Amino acid sequence: MSRLSSPLNAAGAAYLEALHERYREDPDQVDVSWRTVFQVLDELGAPSSSAGSSDPAGEAGALLREAIRERGHLSADLDPLRRAPRPPAPAGEDAETARLRRLYEGTLTLETAHIDDAGLRSWLRDAYESADTAPPPDARQRAFALLTAAEEFERLLGVRYPTKKRFGAEGMETLIPLLDRILGSAAAAGVTEVQVGTMHRGRLSLMANVLGKPLVELFAGIKGMHPFLSDPPVPADVPYHMGIDGTLTFGERSVALTLSPNPSHLEAINPVTLGRARARQDLAGEPKRVLSVLLHTDASVIGQGSVTEALQLSGVAGFSVAGTIHVVVNNQIGFTTNPDEARTSRHCTGLWKAVDSPILHVNADDPDAALRAADLAVAFRQEHGRDAVIDLVGYRRNGHNEIDEPRFTQPVEYRAIDVHPGVRDLYGKTLAADGLLGPDAAPALAAEHKARFQEALAAASDHRPNHDGFPSGRWAPFAPTATPPAEPKTGLAPDRLRALLTSLAAIPNGLTVDRKVERVVRQRAEGDLVWATGEALAIATLLAEGTPVRLTGQDVTRGAFSHRHFALTDAASGRRHVSLNHLGVDQARFDVVNSPLSEHAVLGFEYGYSLERPDALVIWEAQFGDFANGAQIVIDQFLASAEDKWRQPSGLVLLLPHGLEGQGPEHSSARPERFLQMAARDNMQIAHPSTPANYFHLLRRQIHRAVRKPLVVLSPKTLLRLPAAVSPLEDFAPGTAFRPVIVTGGEGGDVRTLLLCSGKLAYELERERAARDADDVAVVRLEMLYPLPAAELSALFRRWPGARCVWVQEEPRNLGAWGFLDRRLETLREAAGALHPRVACIARDEAGSPAGSFHGDHDADQRRLVEQAFAGAGASSPLPPRERVAAPAAG
Repeated sequence: MSRLSSPLNAAGAAYLEALHERYREDPDQVDVSWRTVFQVLDELGAPSSSAGSSDPAGEAGALLREAIRERGHLSADLDPLRRAPRPPAPAGEDAETARLRRLYEGTLTLETAHIDDAGLRSWLRDAYESADTAPPPDARQRAFALLTAAEEFERLLGVRYPTKKRFGAEGMETLIPLLDRILGSAAAAGVTEVQVGTMHRGRLSLMANVLGKPLVELFAGIKGMHPFLSDPPVPADVPYHMGIDGTLTFGERSVALTLSPNPSHLEAINPVTLGRARARQDLAGEPKRVLSVLLHTDASVIGQGSVTEALQLSGVAGFSVAGTIHVVVNNQIGFTTNPDEARTSRHCTGLWKAVDSPILHVNADDPDAALRAADLAVAFRQEHGRDAVIDLVGYRRNGHNEIDEPRFTQPVEYRAIDVHPGVRDLYGKTLAADGLLGPDAAPALAAEHKARFQEALAAASDHRPNHDGFPSGRWAPFAPTATPPAEPKTGLAPDRLRALLTSLAAIPNGLTVDRKVERVVRQRAEGDLVWATGEALAIATLLAEGTPVRLTGQDVTRGAFSHRHFALTDAASGRRHVSLNHLGVDQARFDVVNSPLSEHAVLGFEYGYSLERPDALVIWEAQFGDFANGAQIVIDQFLASAEDKWRQPSGLVLLLPHGLEGQGPEHSSARPERFLQMAARDNMQIAHPSTPANYFHLLRRQIHRAVRKPLVVLSPKTLLRLPAAVSPLEDFAPGTAFRPVIVTGGEGGDVRTLLLCSGKLAYELERERAARDADDVAVVRLEMLYPLPAAELSALFRRWPGARCVWVQEEPRNLGAWGFLDRRLETLREAAGALHPRVACIARDEAGSPAGSFHGDHDADQRRLVEQAFAGAGASSPLPPRERVAAPAAG
């Protein structure tokens, strides 16, 4: 809607009065854009203008004022290029209405009509309307200095590196004083830590001029020098993706600041930053002292689903960060995409209406308005613990990456940009008129910043990194060393284990639970341990040792397969009791959180949480392993590659239920082949444990190891209730540990066939071996797929050099682990002196879909796999085609 077509620019008292009467008669007679206005007025008790009304003109004035507050943003002066003409001011309006028009239709405006809570709306409007003054003189002078620095920084890079991508902030330089003001206002309000996630637009200038990146180090990166001192060297990343850890000072207050490194995948950093902020809040114990700030661009913020997913976490208790301040760098263009091609909403901030956030729109040519917006956003967050968003509307003076030519696709816009003065010049004139800037101040300031940047650029040629980039502080105990860390023993004394199992099996007095649940809980202390009990015991032992544990994902509290029951729910009241937080010992905190139906944002959040808590066991579980592909960006760009790119370690655990049972292609495969394809340089661990005890040790190992690496667990479904998949208590005792390879059979010593496999298939192969009395067959369970347990496998190959080796998997031949293991296993066998180094493979036929959908077909295929494994089929022999019964002839 253009300004000329807005009803606010022509609405008079008589028109509004008549419109309100029509609404009261039948709301459907009135355009939807006015219904909210009239609804609010009626809630506030506005008098009727029907017969008997004593002041119809007063009601019309109230209607108009409310309409301006509700809809003024549609007529606001937000475009610095002013491509639409300004409408004339209505004649004869009263002073209060004129003041509201200036407030809500000027270069700063506020949207609140979407907020359901009348108290929040009232607070926001009062705060916004009462702050109708220019910022303090020192704040304005600081903003001008930052604008000058931003302009000189971009100018220097443009001259020295005209062909380098820098994604500069030209046209949006006001972003620099805006973020500075947010941080300064937050510090004044008691914030002591800030987590920042941003895109690459203007990032270099932000790092240089606001966030405290050492200039020499920054320019060295821009020149192309490697940022880390490491042996062997790591790939690292481009300078506009790198992060910062430092401290900023504002007067007598300081804040610890972290800018998270991020990939080019737009908006992917959002949940990671939120997770880091939540972890720091949990450590600090005062959520409002830790602030998260997220920066976006207009095209990505409305187009990327990550934003919506992350926003929906804002009010969920297990993921709340007490409010985030968002800033949208609104260039009014994507790469070459116009707003009407990029979205359907009027503003790019429509998403925030879903979470009742105040939405502030600012003309980027008015730094004073930006400073006021920053103050209001910080005050709102600190007062209410909710998100606020600032939409900074400007333009992009250059192409998307400086090299690109924008005039190919936006010639009219760029004719306007070419003649438009920069914001520093405009603001300098304003400050000069207000007596805050002398005639020689602006050139002197520009010369000072130019010299500072040139000096740092010259020194960058001799700069050499003096650190390997690995984080210090909480991460220092886990720094990489030349000597591989010893494998920890993770077993515990039986008496200790029994005491914890007794606690896990206890149901508090006064708590009435479902009878089936009660039976499951009571059985935790009886007999051999099933999978869920092994998991609960691992968590309990860590908690008792002082290690916090956080487990999130969809339906994790009960377990998607109804196996956990970590929270006991009272049948009468619905009250929940989490047994793992009542172990009867001095213990750490256990947080088990059912997440929203999101993979990307929740996994990103938990990854971010793990970055700040190497002391904690942080676990994310997918409802089915297949669903992890909804978070593939997080897996690819963070989990697998962050340590190589940014020296950013993580100990996050992923539980991905995996196994073919005829449940269809989306409920079968955790796609192990994808994780194995990304596995390199010791960047992660990929495990497929087959017993409760080995899973117990795997989880404890994750904390007791001297290093932190992401752990991907192909977790079970069938094994949760398979009678054979249990572990006696002695498998958890002192001296026991995680076993990367488990061998069954071969006790007689004469082994002619080694059947290598992983997961639940081992139990089927072992049953078949017993049925055939095949004493010359050993089943080798590969419990750790990466890093490949080469020493253990080599020892087996040397023990039985004459045995042929077969890899058996239930996944199609082109999926699963075979493609990763093929040559690696043969190389190990050759080195071990095996007489027949080649490894055969038994698998389903190659397929684009990971699994079938029919139990009968699945069972028949599974049976053929097992039979062929014992029949001695070679590597070139695929699984025979299934025999099908021909349909009877018609008639």
